[in-house]
Amino acid sequence: MKITALHQPEKTCKRVYDEVLASAVSGAQSSHDPEEIGAALPTFDGIRSALRRERARIRPPLPSSRSEICLEDQWGKTIDGDDFLLFDQGSSDRILGSASHESMRILIEARSIYMDGTFRVVPRLFLQLYSIHAFYKGQMQALVYFLLPDKSKATCNRVFAMLKEYALSVGKVFQPTTVQLDFEVVCLNAIQESFPGAGVKGCNFHFCQALWRKAQELGLQPYYGDRAVNRFLKCVAALSLVPLEEIDEAWLQIDSDSPSADHPAFRALDRFKTYFISTWLENESVFPRVLWNHYRNFGARTTNHIEGWHHALNGRVGKRHVNLFEIVSHLQKEEHGNKAQRLLLDMGRAPKPVRKKYRVLNERLIRLTDQYEAQELSLIQYVSRVAHNLYTD
Repeated sequence: MKITALHQPEKTCKRVYDEVLASAVSGAQSSHDPEEIGAALPTFDGIRSALRRERARIRPPLPSSRSEICLEDQWGKTIDGDDFLLFDQGSSDRILGSASHESMRILIEARSIYMDGTFRVVPRLFLQLYSIHAFYKGQMQALVYFLLPDKSKATCNRVFAMLKEYALSVGKVFQPTTVQLDFEVVCLNAIQESFPGAGVKGCNFHFCQALWRKAQELGLQPYYGDRAVNRFLKCVAALSLVPLEEIDEAWLQIDSDSPSADHPAFRALDRFKTYFISTWLENESVFPRVLWNHYRNFGARTTNHIEGWHHALNGRVGKRHVNLFEIVSHLQKEEHGNKAQRLLLDMGRAPKPVRKKYRVLNERLIRLTDQYEAQELSLIQYVSRVAHNLYTD
């Protein structure tokens, strides 16, 4: 039980006790009487102090501020004993970054990287856990994890500077060709400063989600069942898959085909049009069209895989705002699992397949794009058909 408590620090002592107890009872039932088993088992109250002492022997006291954090010995290593805490910068504005050297090699060599943050499980000394992902032999993996004190541009720039400095220290240059993330303006600006040569792409799912949320905010939700309103909103979302040079013409055609002034949703639609023009069509300094346009991008148009990873991590952690040592333990296990997955991929195992519904939708989009470029479809026909094949869930 003490060994389990040591090797699974993310679990409470009570959970360790319950799990080990259940396992012991199950294993002993075939050779011992129930009375004999019950008499031999310790109570939780009787062993709780011993479990806590055993953990305290290897785990430093919980820090009360970022400047007090000390991650030494096993807390700065992978499960296999290799370096894990590769980035540690600052005092009151402390940034901690964890990755294996192998993961960093993959990240540095990746042409495209994907980034996003989560807040739910982050220790209260930090604001968010920011992860950077890339494909390895066809499978997306989380490669580096940063605990950040805030969401400022300065903090983002520090993260990117640390990554570039690490690359230089191993004789390489970290310069991704494409960076994909949500539409967080601060991080977008930091990327443009740190990687001026990189193409930055906003997540298409977040783009569509922003449109639907604004439609709800402006009072259009009651009209989602109206065919004309629904078609208009879907066609607007489909502009992200229209050639850049044809977005204006497509918008004019979508607008001219929208519900007329006698429609009950006309006023709300008019407000939505104003929002879309000011935020997405005429806001080049903040959201340039090239940022949200994914025409002929048949690969990863979204960061949903990262959000899925965050959701799975949140589920495994099982509670909000765990302490620092718990989150480190979980990230060590994530790294260990990724290492095992890479070994399987190296041995020829196929990467996890794309879900069938997404594969089918993507194949339809490819065919529609080919038909449009072959002039088999008009612009508005292309937009309309793409609109009905966009997924926003």
